Amino acid sequence: MTFSLRSFFSSAALLSLAVVEAQAQVVQPLGAEPPHAIIHRPNAAQRPTALTLPFFDDFSRQKEGAPDGLRWETTGGALVNNRFPRRPISRGVATLDGLDAQGNPRGGISQLGDADALTSLPIDLSGQTVANNLFLSFFWQAGTVGGPPATNNTRPIALYVDFKDAADQWQQVWQLRSPGDTTNFRFKALPINQADFLHANFQFRIRVSGYLYNARDAWSVDYVRLDRNRTATDSAYRDIALSKPLPSALKRFTAMPITQFNQNPTQELADRTATSMNNLDAGPAPTPISWEGYLDVLGGGSSLIAEGNRSLDAGLRQQPIIGNPRRATVPTTPAAKQLRQRVYLISNETSPLTLSNDTISRITDLADYYAYDDGTAEATISLPPASTGPASYHALRFDLNRPDQIRAIQLAPLLLTAGGRTITINIWDDNGNGQPAATPKASKSFTIPTTLPTGQTFITIPFDSPVPVTTRFYAGYGQASTPQFVQFQVDLNNAPPANTFFRNEFGAWSPASTATTGGYIPAGSLLLRPVTTGVITAAVAPAEVATQYQLYPNPTTNGQVQVQGRYARAAVLDALGRVVWEQPTDQAGEATLHLPLSAGLYFVRLTLANGQTVTKRLALAQP
Repeated sequence: MTFSLRSFFSSAALLSLAVVEAQAQVVQPLGAEPPHAIIHRPNAAQRPTALTLPFFDDFSRQKEGAPDGLRWETTGGALVNNRFPRRPISRGVATLDGLDAQGNPRGGISQLGDADALTSLPIDLSGQTVANNLFLSFFWQAGTVGGPPATNNTRPIALYVDFKDAADQWQQVWQLRSPGDTTNFRFKALPINQADFLHANFQFRIRVSGYLYNARDAWSVDYVRLDRNRTATDSAYRDIALSKPLPSALKRFTAMPITQFNQNPTQELADRTATSMNNLDAGPAPTPISWEGYLDVLGGGSSLIAEGNRSLDAGLRQQPIIGNPRRATVPTTPAAKQLRQRVYLISNETSPLTLSNDTISRITDLADYYAYDDGTAEATISLPPASTGPASYHALRFDLNRPDQIRAIQLAPLLLTAGGRTITINIWDDNGNGQPAATPKASKSFTIPTTLPTGQTFITIPFDSPVPVTTRFYAGYGQASTPQFVQFQVDLNNAPPANTFFRNEFGAWSPASTATTGGYIPAGSLLLRPVTTGVITAAVAPAEVATQYQLYPNPTTNGQVQVQGRYARAAVLDALGRVVWEQPTDQAGEATLHLPLSAGLYFVRLTLANGQTVTKRLALAQP
């Protein structure tokens, strides 16, 4: 699906394009997303005829996807997530926008109407009376990290609540027109005080209306609670909840190749991680609370990275919990790894309804690719459209710990506008001034498919042969002049370091950003990931230098090998050229190598202080 530049800007109110004026950088609302996975689809035997009080969901008891099928209808399009809200009450919210449960727009480019709905399963209120003081309450937020919903339109952009009466008809009981952007979540309680609602199959729904073409007009709700013996101001709950997502466990990236991490593991780990906690108790006394945080090497060890305690005053929000991933020990073995950060509260809470929001975690990959993003998108970005002129490019800078090779680039297009378009992927060297060179050192043309397998976000585009890179390179994509917006996905929850994102327009490079001057959209990361081979491509030392280095005994039967000659670090490759062992950082340059390898023929690669390499053949024999 494509549309012209004229029709695109005639719908500027719809798209709320955020433009960084000095850079002409266009950030747009998300126009499609993966289908919302149904986490729990109960069968007829599991699904009760009607739920009973209390009804409660803070959306922290499930992974991202459609609402829990044990409490909610799963087809209304709401997305349970912890990516779109700002300053949520607890971990996880339900976000409602113009995209349906399959992640597709509900209508055309200028169409407004009813969008997502969050609908409860039937709740048995047949034994209740008006005197029981039943209230439905929730916290709401207009807008997301991607910007605010529109205001002042001819048709309402609004949040609604409906109750189902005894005649099986929906009755609207509350409406809120869009106030524009809201930073904090706000509380709303609605009485269920009409006899017509007190029946065995009562339901409520929270729904939104707005533009149907993308995720622009989005609202989030959190901490939905329906119970008796309440008041309109009853916003308290004996609960301390975690809310803010954890950052990457890495200092510079959200993922990086294990071969690069192993060169300097302590410095690659972040020196700070943080989440936040909210005290939802009414007090008046403060609540004592303590916490612990760990960094786990999945399948390996675990290290304490955070601990503390304090008395938390009633009603306090967004109080930080801070840890230091560099307190962890991560083994420098060559196998790919996953690092899991997890923080949990140590409290006296016993309610099973709220225990799940006492824990939060995040996975960081150490595999064969670099990333600044977390693999999920909240916005899109386009190169500036033009009918004529030279090709334009986006590029990300990557600083390595050692030379490597790039075999492919993974990129996340928005198929709605990018499907069927031809782009190039490119690798540039540094021009010596902290920007990409004028000409790419490698380029590959590729036509973006119009569909992808279910659940797939990235396309992988391989180069014809691996591209050697040194300690700094730039990876990106380009397109020929086109009046169309060709959109690629952007993660607004993880920002790359400064001076990392660049744009080339009219043949000149300049720094770029996804942040907006209005402050609605933060700096984010283009979903673009270079994939490495792990093969060092440093210059080979001259023969007269190589002869000065020897390994002995060779063959060896116990894995102990002496190195004759001064060197900086060592690695071992198998007969196919794959790295199977790298020298731990704390053993770098030692005269003895301790090789935990099976019998066979190997190659020991010694990297010298000047970056040159010497490779020696080594045989490991059975003892």
